[in-house]
Amino acid sequence: MTAFHAMVGFNGVWLDMNEASNMLCTGTCYDNQKAAMPVQNNLPYIPSGRDLESKAISLDAVHADGTVELDAHSLYGTMEVHNTHNWFKDTQKERTMIISRSSYSGMGKYGSRWLGDNFSTPEYMAYSVTGVMGNNLAGITLAGSDICGFIGNTTAQLCGRWYTLGAYYPFSRNHNGWNYEPQEPWVFANVIAQGSTTI
Repeated sequence: MTAFHAMVGFNGVWLDMNEASNMLCTGTCYDNQKAAMPVQNNLPYIPSGRDLESKAISLDAVHADGTVELDAHSLYGTMEVHNTHNWFKDTQKERTMIISRSSYSGMGKYGSRWLGDNFSTPEYMAYSVTGVMGNNLAGITLAGSDICGFIGNTTAQLCGRWYTLGAYYPFSRNHNGWNYEPQEPWVFANVIAQGSTTI
């Protein structure tokens, strides 16, 4: 980071996609790599109810030191935040803003978090409230979500309501994915001026 900082001065870092991932395969790429008894099949509870190996490496993968991926998956992101925090503290002698997607117990001591990719729907706007509060309870005080949603096209009404809610997030931003309609506030100026929607 020191060499990059010398070229481009910065005083904060956004650590996105900072967990071990695999965009090409689900868990393993070849059948002979699959565990005989996958650990995911024995979990008493599966967060989100979806395949935890989707776009990720196998939860059964064993690291060089013998650690199983299930136990280290989110720890990787937290250690990245921890090391980034220490670089700023020791090298730059400053406290900085570090936003992470991946987190593990204790990460709130070193950085902040946003809730990751969400959808442009009222349901995901509602989910963001409990998501932010859950992070706050876990000691990550600066947490928030993508206002108006990241995946899909929003509407003036949804975006306006989300901005109102987002004013109460400890951290928020408007951010959406490629190939979706722009959703900056000024995009909806004509819609609001024509009175065709209520915000």
